[in-house]
Amino acid sequence: MPLPAPTDVTQLAVSAALLRSHARLRRAQPLPSGAWVAHWGNADTETSYVKPGHHTLSFYLEGGQAVRCHEAPSARGAPGALCLLPAQHESHWDVNGSLQLLHLYLPTLPLAQAAERWFDLDPRFATLAERIYFHDAPLAALCARIAALDWRNADAQLHLQQLVLDVQSRLLSAHSVHRPAVTDVKGGLSPAARRRVLERIESGLADGIALDELAEAACLSAFHFARMFKASFGHSPHAWVMQRRVERARRLLAEGRTPLDEVVRRCGYAHLSHMNAALKRAGLGTAGTFRSPAR
Repeated sequence: MPLPAPTDVTQLAVSAALLRSHARLRRAQPLPSGAWVAHWGNADTETSYVKPGHHTLSFYLEGGQAVRCHEAPSARGAPGALCLLPAQHESHWDVNGSLQLLHLYLPTLPLAQAAERWFDLDPRFATLAERIYFHDAPLAALCARIAALDWRNADAQLHLQQLVLDVQSRLLSAHSVHRPAVTDVKGGLSPAARRRVLERIESGLADGIALDELAEAACLSAFHFARMFKASFGHSPHAWVMQRRVERARRLLAEGRTPLDEVVRRCGYAHLSHMNAALKRAGLGTAGTFRSPAR
């Protein structure tokens, strides 16, 4: 029986250790899979991680050059460097100078299940390798994109879920002890699955859409769904949803019969400025652009 997902990031062992070292938690966001992303600041202290029950991926955003790991004293950190700390590892750190870190906390069970579903790998062998300061350009790029998102923004949730799935895929394919054979995804969603997914997107634009919900509509795992969706539509699910929100807003505004606050709500935007920003990115101006001729 798996343990319930923690409801607070501070319940995780690595987070608790950082707090004891007086690190500052800048922001944190849970994901439906039970994973967490967290942004930390720390300076001039020491900390130890002793057999955590979860995997931790660290990505240095700022500083790190003077941080030392007792178990790898010659390794050197820097902005853009990564550390992979699997569950049940033990490490001790001297933090000299200031730094900022992105942490991704991954529960062991979902990652093992993902190894089995995505790569046909025996979940008992879904063990990540311990790596103190390494470079992996695709993995670093994913982490940088996660850090750049505003995690509180409703638009960011679907994108964040996709990015974390891609991180897990990269970890399993390139940094597990028993590496799986990776095959290219071919084809796409069946016509019936495409119809169900598009209906779910249209019905959920106002309330927010989770990647798992779309995958369930397609009867696929989230990992395979994201790739099959792109093969079918040429866009990621997140990009498609953003496009559909803008199109609905454009149509409602052009009709001129729906109050602005109702347009905002029906399109799933947090507020009018949120919608205006999306319209501007699409080259459509602002809501006022559509309403001026009517006035």
